[in-house]
Formats: sequence, C-alpha cells, structure tokens
Amino acid sequence: MEILGAHPGRKIISYFLIAIFIGTILLYLPVSSAGKTISLVDALFTATSAICVTGLVIVDTGIDFSLFGQIVILILIQLGGLGIMTFATVLLQAAGARLPIMDRIGLSQSFASDLSISSYHLLLAVLITTFIIELIGSVALFAVFVGDYPAGRALYLAVFHSVSAFCNAGFSPWSNSLENYFNQPVVILIFSFLIILGGLGFVVIRDVMLKIADRKHRFSLHSKLCLSTTVILLVGGTIFFYLAESQNIFAGQGLVDSVTNSFFQAVTCRTAGFNSIPLRQMTEISLLLSLILMFIGACPGSTGGGIKTTTIAVIIILAFDRLRGHRQPAAFRRSISTDSINRALTVFIIAVFIITIMFVLLLMTSKQMVTHEASHGWFVDNLFETVSAFGTVGLSLGMTEHLPDTGKLVIILSMFIGRVGILTFIFAMIRPEKKGELIYTDEPVAVG
Repeated sequence: MEILGAHPGRKIISYFLIAIFIGTILLYLPVSSAGKTISLVDALFTATSAICVTGLVIVDTGIDFSLFGQIVILILIQLGGLGIMTFATVLLQAAGARLPIMDRIGLSQSFASDLSISSYHLLLAVLITTFIIELIGSVALFAVFVGDYPAGRALYLAVFHSVSAFCNAGFSPWSNSLENYFNQPVVILIFSFLIILGGLGFVVIRDVMLKIADRKHRFSLHSKLCLSTTVILLVGGTIFFYLAESQNIFAGQGLVDSVTNSFFQAVTCRTAGFNSIPLRQMTEISLLLSLILMFIGACPGSTGGGIKTTTIAVIIILAFDRLRGHRQPAAFRRSISTDSINRALTVFIIAVFIITIMFVLLLMTSKQMVTHEASHGWFVDNLFETVSAFGTVGLSLGMTEHLPDTGKLVIILSMFIGRVGILTFIFAMIRPEKKGELIYTDEPVAVG
C-alpha cells in the first residue's frame, strides 16, 4: 500500500481526528459565536458532525454561529466530503494489488483503466469532479436565491448549500432547513440531484461520464449495482412516502409538490440530512421507511454513509439466488465473488451490532432527559437519532438539542464510527491469503 503507507486505516482515523480537533478549537473561539456562548462539548459535537458530513446540530447554525463560525463549518464539510471520496477511491485502487485476480479485474473495470493509474491523477480527478459539480450547483441555486436575497447573501447561501448538499452534510444556515421551499420544486430538485451525485461516488460518476462519451463503454458490476439499487430505493421510497403521507402532511397539497417532496424525502434519508417537511409530523410508516433508508445509505466511495447500496444489494442477491438453488450468486451476468459476499455480510452484522450498542447507551444516558415536543415517543426518538448518527444522515425528530452531555458524546462516537469505522474495516479485511493456513474439516450447522 505505497499510496497511504503501511496502515491506511490509521491514516483515515488520524485525518478525521486532527480535523475534528482543529474544528473544535476554532468553533469554541468567541469569534465563532454570534452572541451565544458555544460550550466545548457543543463545539466538539458540531465539528464532528461537520467533518463526518452528518448534519446533526446542537445549536442553530445560522443564528448561534457568526459568519466566521459558519465558514469554519463549511470548510470542515468540504474537507470531510473530499477526505471521504479521496481516501475511499485511493484505497479502492491501492487495495487492487492485494485482491484475488478476478476481483482485480473487476476493480480495473470500475476505473475503466488499469490499476497503474497514478494516485496523483486519481486525486486530481476527484477534486476537479467535486468542484465542477459544486460550482454548477452554486450557479443553479444562486439563480433561485437571488430573487429572495441580496446578491451577496444569495451567493453565500448558494455556495454553502451546494457544498453541503453534494457532501451529503445537511447543514443549513436556515433553522427549518428547506421547509420554506416545500412549494418550490426547482429548489427541491436541485438539492436532490446534488445529493444523489454526492451519494454515487467518483467511481460511478466516472463510469457514467465515460458511458456518455462512448456508448460502447461497459459499466462495471460495481457501477451497475450502485445505479440500479439507487434507482430502486429512490423510486420505491418516493411511492411509499407519497402513500404514507397523502392523508397526512400532503393532505390538501398539489400533486407536483407532494410527489416532489416525497422524492426528496427518499433522497435525503440516504445520508443527506436536509428536510422539506416537518419530520415530527410524519406517520410511523414514514419513520420506518426513513430508518431503513438511513441504514442502507449511499454508494461506496461517496460522501454518504450507511452500510452502502452494494452491501444490501449483494445480500439480497445472495438470498434470492440461494432460494433458487444457485450456488454462485450473480448479477447482470457476472458472478459475485465470495470475498465480496463475505465482506457484505460482515459489514451488515457489525453495523447492526454497533447501532444496537449505541442505541442502548443513548437510552441509558438520556433516560433522565426532559421530555421534548416529539410525537413518536422516547424509544422511537432515540432509535431514530442513533441510526441517523451512525448513517451520517443528520435527520432528527427534535431530541438532539435536548441531549445531556453524555448523550451528545454517544452521538459523537456514533457519527465518528459511522463515518470511518465501516470504511476502515472494509479495507482492513482486504488482506492477502495466508500461506499454509490450517483448514479444518467442514461440519454442517442447523440454521433458520
């Protein structure tokens, strides 16, 4: 692993820890606050939420932080988003030399080139892609915001939200996120596409661009699984959110606004954290669907979190193919390697395990918490908060600001593990086969 040294996992963790430390100090300075004193724990919480591109907030970004503080948050979001994409992409490339031959071929196809591509050009491509998309998003949002704000303010809001949306961060200077734009489909769709692009990751975006440039270009299995799973989640999520809220939040609303906001809810639950509807008023069905989408998250190597679309896709394909009697799971006329299957199952199990532990800890630390104005109960609120933090989503039913310091620390840990833990674990698992390893005799175990 010449690119990142002998211990890439440590490099990732160090990168985020250093950024969180510096961000905490800067946000704790009086110059970062707008009158209200920001406590050290709240500064730590905000810095972690920003660098982990989560979006959960203890204090109001637009009211309690000064312009300097907001810019610090914006920089942390950009560093977090870029750090995730560059580390994931470079690690994916660097790990190729240590994978079995079939996996190396698949990885090579993912980059539409041989694995000898230099890390410099790879990183440069990630940076250019990120800034071009954010620039286009800023211009599009500025064209809308300039009608509501002075040009300078409109430009600032456009840049802030474009970066926050593409990085799937969910931070906004507006206290109620995008609820004021519920009836403006253009704004909702601009945010949606920025979030989706950020959630696809560089590898998939590059594959799509190559396909547009050359129709003979073949998508890698990775890109096909990412794109197909994303489409299924977005279409299915839109339909279910619309049906679940048609007699609730969307009652009396026009069809266009209802469908657009149903689509946005399906988009933002996959780790973005913006909201255009009041989450506390959602039905239990919508909350359940939100939890599922937050848990799944975005694509590998993207700015989004969760267990990733390919993980859930591989597990579902494995289950269906085994039920049909197939020994080797396959998708799009390509077999899925045993290595990929084992990693998907391991990531899923570990994610459930971590969420369960963090959920129990949050229940313990918040049991004396003053009841807030939530409509779904203490148990549901805590579960929603835990999954949102681990999936680096940033959506909340309103309990974040009411958490005691111990509860805030649990959420901080959840955000950090959700951002770097699974990613680090995945690449820690990619190790060369041990020579002379002792293999024991198989024995069946009754399951199910």
